[in-house]
Amino acid sequence: MAKKRDDDDLRRLKAEFPDVHDALLAGRIPSPRKALVLAGLKPERSRLEKLKKSWAKATDGERDAFLAWLGATGALPESAAGSRPEGSRPEEAPIASGRYLLPAAIREIRATMARRKITPEDVMNEMGFASDGRALARALNWNASLRLAVIAALERWLRENAGGAV
Repeated sequence: MAKKRDDDDLRRLKAEFPDVHDALLAGRIPSPRKALVLAGLKPERSRLEKLKKSWAKATDGERDAFLAWLGATGALPESAAGSRPEGSRPEEAPIASGRYLLPAAIREIRATMARRKITPEDVMNEMGFASDGRALARALNWNASLRLAVIAALERWLRENAGGAV
């Protein structure tokens, strides 16, 4: 059914908007949907509509991971994120998105370092990296990327140093 509708839309585009159709065929417009939007034959989808469609297609595991990420970034209200102190990160939540630390993880790392009165260099040494701590300091202060091995070690380090543990 969608195939017939797409064919009808493209025929209409060719008949009513030949310049847009030619630009689509020439590759100046990246997709048929974008061409139809430019011609005014289809409405532009909002971010919310795109999010809803992606949510509907996601698996349960992907939805759980997304909700955990939202909670870790502080994007969820307190009632939705669960009952935990403001700005804290749930134990099972990821600390990074790719190679970049999430804001809640940065706050937790800084709080742990302040509580224990240690520097980024000390943290790197405790995790087994013979580094001077500059990479971790850059990640904490300027949102620089970290090696994935450092992120994995930081997750373990945070679990071991959670709360008042030393």
